[in-house]
Amino acid sequence: MPVVSRLFATLAVILLVACDPVARAPATPSAIVGTRAVIQRHGQELYAEVTAVTDKLVTTEYYWQDERVVVHNYYRGLYNVSGVEFGYQYEADFDYKLLEQLFPLAVGKEVSFRGNTKNINRGTAIDFWANIHVIGEKTISLSTGDRKVFVVDIVTEYKKGNQSKRKTNTVYYDSELSMVLKSVIHEDGYQSYWRAVSVELPGNARTPSPTQQRRAGTVMI
Repeated sequence: MPVVSRLFATLAVILLVACDPVARAPATPSAIVGTRAVIQRHGQELYAEVTAVTDKLVTTEYYWQDERVVVHNYYRGLYNVSGVEFGYQYEADFDYKLLEQLFPLAVGKEVSFRGNTKNINRGTAIDFWANIHVIGEKTISLSTGDRKVFVVDIVTEYKKGNQSKRKTNTVYYDSELSMVLKSVIHEDGYQSYWRAVSVELPGNARTPSPTQQRRAGTVMI
């Protein structure tokens, strides 16, 4: 190969390596087990605590008056895929790998998919279509300090037989904590709203450590 050709080939390889545009999300979420958020919802106060990080799922348990009322398993802390509500276990059945297209989050990223949600106790299921769209970034103020979040629209259309309904959930997602800090839901002409007013890390931790990230508990699905 002529010297000039070898030179251009070498430069091309260097440029490809230096300019690799692919940004990769960490293998596991950066959530820390023991992180607790105090939440205000319809004039009531409850709290959410991260209790497990298993592969890409972040388990968050919600307590009201010291009683656990809800368990959610979120994909990377963002999208709820299974859990326990009102005494019923549920699980969304779809290809979770589709969600990985959103990470690392960036404004403009979007993904759509179809699946069904199974009520394990009742043995029933309902079909759904979902669209997740990262629409912006902002800073929200908590009593424990400001947090930078991504604003994400999650639109879900449910269908069972001839009946259908649509829900829009705008969430404010802290990618460093792998936790939703605010949620505004529009469904059936009504709006429901909650937001975190403070967040405390276990042991006054400031940054996740590999040991903290991999602490595991029981995942309820």
